[in-house]
Amino acid sequence: MNFERAKSIILIILVGTSIFLTWSIWTYEPEYDKFGDRSNYIKIKSDVQIVSDVVKPVSILFHGNGRHFQTSDPVEINKMEKEFSQWSFTGVKEISVKRLQRKFDDFVHEDGSIEIEFSDDVPISLYKTVLNITDKDVPSFSFDRIIIKQKDISGNESAVYFVSYDQEKIYQGMVDSKRLRDFMDDFYTGSYSKHPEYTAETINSKRTLFVPEKSIEVNRLQYYIDNLDIGNLKNALFNDPKYVRQEPVSVGEEYTDGTRLMTINKENYLISYINPAQKSKLLDSSGDLLQKSIDFINDHAGWEDNNYRFAYMSENEQRVVFRLFVNGYPAFNESGMTEIEQIWGKEEIYSYERPYFSLASVLPSEESVETLPSGREVLNQLKSKDNIDFKSVEDISIGYKLHKSLDSKLVTLVTLEPTWYYRIGDKWFIVPGDTGGDQSGLE
Repeated sequence: MNFERAKSIILIILVGTSIFLTWSIWTYEPEYDKFGDRSNYIKIKSDVQIVSDVVKPVSILFHGNGRHFQTSDPVEINKMEKEFSQWSFTGVKEISVKRLQRKFDDFVHEDGSIEIEFSDDVPISLYKTVLNITDKDVPSFSFDRIIIKQKDISGNESAVYFVSYDQEKIYQGMVDSKRLRDFMDDFYTGSYSKHPEYTAETINSKRTLFVPEKSIEVNRLQYYIDNLDIGNLKNALFNDPKYVRQEPVSVGEEYTDGTRLMTINKENYLISYINPAQKSKLLDSSGDLLQKSIDFINDHAGWEDNNYRFAYMSENEQRVVFRLFVNGYPAFNESGMTEIEQIWGKEEIYSYERPYFSLASVLPSEESVETLPSGREVLNQLKSKDNIDFKSVEDISIGYKLHKSLDSKLVTLVTLEPTWYYRIGDKWFIVPGDTGGDQSGLE
């Protein structure tokens, strides 16, 4: 091979190599981590709750012969739910109050009826996932009680009523009459012998409340608590945890990625998360709002235990609150240790506040019975206070005041103290005076 031929071969190899390297550079696509791709991050294992687990009645009222009886027993409420969730509802429609030829309040609390009460208005668009509504098109409405009336049960099908107490709206759906007769036999008959008697109090022209005639005995409880893994929650809330930095603060820790902020309050076992970029005045419908709030908690740390219930919703504020319930009673704490609160923004959550503990095990030795005054005494106490607008009171209930302490081994305990509460708007307050429990604080 002569020298010129060798040079030509080497030149061809170099040119070919150059072309290959140039093509490789032009076509190379590095595998960057995509901001917002969360598939490789930790998924928090938790019990998934569905609508029927979270949106539940808080009490059942029985009206008969001018007397009233009530229960908040979760066992009985669950039995009732199981029964009415198996009914087939047809012909759901609004009915006129004028057509009833009686006052709205008289219709709601009529003799011979069962009144199933919820904490706040529930959208039928959401609750139809619990009920079996066979209609193709269901009108849009919300309700806070379901009413079954003994006198209306006749023929093959009879009416069951969905009532919004504040809006004074009534809707009805038709149900097989035999189902309703069996239901009344199981739950209404003999209710006066199974449940405490309540007295009716007219608060104003549009509201009647029911409170127990006699003093009530309620267990005072103490629990050990379990804590949620903060690292897991951080991974679930931030789009890319690699870019999150931690900073100490006086009561705990802060985590931020420059936009979102998560604060850990170790004094009160609370988490506060905010995403200011999501602040918005866009409104979702109430059904969508409540459904996505349940889904969000399922996907972001779960419920910690299965004792949280839907408590309040504001479509205008895009705000949903779930509350801790124990043995059928709502729990309250002035710092927010018994609430999960969400405020929604444009596409995502704007604000998320919740406890990061659950009630692990009750201390049997610390369980004691406390006697609370009768409802009549509570009513008189509220009426006697000049700083309370009695006609604005919307609910009166026994609840648990939650506070924390340490045992001899410096293990954190929470105590649930039975206490009387009253509600104005969406705010609950401790009834002032000698009404049981620790009377300090405002919810």
